[in-house]
Amino acid sequence: MKKIYLLVSVFIVFSCSEDNDNANDEIENTAPIFGSLVFEIPEHSEAGTAIGNVNATDAENDDLIFSLDTDLDVSIDETTGALTTGEDLLLDFETTNSLSAEVTVFDGKQLVDGTITINLTDINEYEALSDEQRELIEYFQYLTLWQGPSSTPLNFTSRWEEPMKLYLDGQISTQFRANVETVLEEYNVLFENSDFNISLVQTLEESNAHLYFGEAADIEELWADVFEIIDGKTFSGYAITANNNSVLSNSRIWVSNPLAILFKHELGHALGFGHSDKCDMENSFMCSNIDPEHDFLEVEKSIIQYAYDNEFSAGSSASEIELFLANQLILE
Repeated sequence: MKKIYLLVSVFIVFSCSEDNDNANDEIENTAPIFGSLVFEIPEHSEAGTAIGNVNATDAENDDLIFSLDTDLDVSIDETTGALTTGEDLLLDFETTNSLSAEVTVFDGKQLVDGTITINLTDINEYEALSDEQRELIEYFQYLTLWQGPSSTPLNFTSRWEEPMKLYLDGQISTQFRANVETVLEEYNVLFENSDFNISLVQTLEESNAHLYFGEAADIEELWADVFEIIDGKTFSGYAITANNNSVLSNSRIWVSNPLAILFKHELGHALGFGHSDKCDMENSFMCSNIDPEHDFLEVEKSIIQYAYDNEFSAGSSASEIELFLANQLILE
């Protein structure tokens, strides 16, 4: 009986020794270690652009699996850690110059979390534009800075910040009112992504814009300062608007002809646009010589939209116009 007891004791000790060796193996596994998690990419890079590789080392040389936890449209190759831009990733240095996302690496035993940083580098958007896009910017500057030969050029743009409330006055026929309403509808479509709009009001007291339809002689008593400008001239319409630090308000508009294009033209002036030079072949609505065939050009529709975009500031210089529009055009 004594010998049997000794044999059992040795067996028990041997078994315990094996269990301890297994536990040590588990404890000795080393978690992966990330390398640098900072990357750099030019703003406005196309979808599918390589950002860089998330690198990690593992002491046991285990196979590593990478994953991202982020709302950014960035993809990662789970085996190589390669980062790539997606279709919906906004890379705009002017909006934000750095993006971040959570990354995880797994060696089969332990998970390690980290944060990647993607720094954006600024580019000259204007140089990346097409000739057509550059022409749009130049024409925008021409109209909003009143660069036509019959005007005094401005250093800064002007625009309305509050909605325009227009009161009709004078010899207002049903047809004339209909023409005005049609023109306002055409303008307001261009303001659909803006807080600005134009509406008709019933009384002068609630208005901030006064439209008078009638003869030039009628203006002498109504607006003496405007009459002094138009008296003896061949003007068929005129617009004058208060300007306070490039913010427009309180317009007075006179037209003597019921043509819709005349009102559209003078309203353009009231909104801050000068005369056009696209008149020989293209028939801009802002040509100084009004013709029933004139109307908005497609490029002018875009210019009106940009000029009254909520992000575009009154008092912008030529260089600020270039910067704003080039960025907007690239983002589109």
